[in-house]
This record gives sequence, C-alpha cells and structure tokens, in this order.
Amino acid sequence: MFKIRNHKLAGPSGNVEFVKSPNTGGRLTPRFLVIHYTAGGPSFDTAKYFAKPAAEVSAHLVVRRDGTVIQCVPFDVVGWHAGKSRWVDRAGNQIIGLNSEAIGIEIENWGPLRRAGPGWISWADEAVEAGKVIEARHKFGTPDGGWEVFTSAQVQATIEAARAICDAYNIEEIVGHDDISPGRKSDPGPAWNMTSFKAKVLGRADDGSPSMVVRSPTGLNIRSGPGIEHALRQPTPLPDGTLVEMLEASGQWRLVSVLTKKGEPDFSGWVHGAFLHES
Repeated sequence: MFKIRNHKLAGPSGNVEFVKSPNTGGRLTPRFLVIHYTAGGPSFDTAKYFAKPAAEVSAHLVVRRDGTVIQCVPFDVVGWHAGKSRWVDRAGNQIIGLNSEAIGIEIENWGPLRRAGPGWISWADEAVEAGKVIEARHKFGTPDGGWEVFTSAQVQATIEAARAICDAYNIEEIVGHDDISPGRKSDPGPAWNMTSFKAKVLGRADDGSPSMVVRSPTGLNIRSGPGIEHALRQPTPLPDGTLVEMLEASGQWRLVSVLTKKGEPDFSGWVHGAFLHES
C-alpha cells in the first residue's frame, strides 16, 4: 500500500498529506520504530498541533481514527516524540534518548480512561462510548482500568506504513513508548496488540500471542471487561469457529483480539476462556 519516496510516505495516488512540524532536530538515520498514542479525542487535530512551534513536540506520522495517515516530519529528520527515554539494543548497547535513533508514529487514541457511572470518560472529561472501550491492566501494572480500542482502519494503516518504513530503513526493532520510557509513559497500552503488530509488519510467526478458536454452537459473547457484569462489545456473539489471539488472562476470562479472515486484528474484548480452544 505504501512506499517511501525521498523520505516521505507515498500511497498509490502520491504522497500522503504533509503537515510540516518545525519541532525537529538534525539528520536521522533510523534504527528503531516507536509506537505512540496521541492521548486526544476525535476533534483534536494532532498534526496541526505538531505544526505549532509552541508545542515543542512532533512525530513523523499521525494515524487518524479513520485510518488516514498524515506526515509531519521527513523520515531522515529527527522528530521530538520520545522525550526522556532509553533502550538496550540487541548488541547490548544502551541508548539514551531515542529521538536521535527512531521514527515515531502517533496513533489517535484517548489512551487510559476512568469510569464514570455506567460509562467511561477521558482525562479531558469527554465521554467515550462503552462499545469502544476495553478493561485491561497495563503490562507494567498501571494505569489499570478502561482503554479506548484502536479502530481496525488504524491498525491496518499502521501495519502498512510500518512495513514500508522497516523495508526502506532496515529497522532493527519496533518498540512502544512505554518500553523506552517505562513508568513515565503508558502508550500504546494494552489495547494495542504489539506482539501481533510486530509479527505482521516483520512477516514472521507470532509466537507471543497464541491463536485460539471459539468453540460454542450458539456463539460467544465478547465483553468490555472480565465478567458478565460488563457491557457487550457488540450485540451479536462471536460465531463458532472465530479465530482470536489471546492477550491477557483474568481468572477464567481472556482478553482477546478478534481476527479477520485475513488474520489481521479487528477488535478486542473479553471472553470466557472455557469456550476457547487451540486452533
């Protein structure tokens, strides 16, 4: 779908929209790809925000909820997305400050949410539909609670953009902002299936998230949290034979990513583990 031309992302009809950010550094020879969420709502234009000098932040790409991709920084220029960060590469070398080593992709998403009565609200006190929320624990323990799910259009667009980036620059590793800034950052968080994403981008088997199949003649309800007291993610059950990837366990309940016929992650939610079997 995408290719890199002169350090810019191009689709079949030409380069994606470019909204230039002044918040950049020197030349970049990227080794890593860092995945972020924007912590913003649908009405907030992250790319335009990055275009303001006062923002003092930027990223190379922004992926909107409808899957639209906007570029803000050329891939051979340092963006200001990682902040205070560190990582140990595969050779055991410690890298301090990933801005000078990494391309950053920001995906529109509220991130962690807090419960308000029967629903959920963001840090900006904006309501988020219960059907667009899962309850999960971050891999580093906090914050716990609700998380806005990423749209299937975002997931697919990010996979395609990341494939082009990895092919063009021989990217060594894909990491989350929470990996390089643990405790300080929580993005992309548990709603983003990082293991599956990396496997699909890099074209290798996904050993980290076991593939399971739904075995229930009447279908299997998928919920926003681990228990029958939580709202349904969709009104109809998952059909018998649906393929899913298991992400997390809580008692007898399993957080899963539902797969499309092409094996791509569609949406996530909680199901009872008794109705899942190895595929």
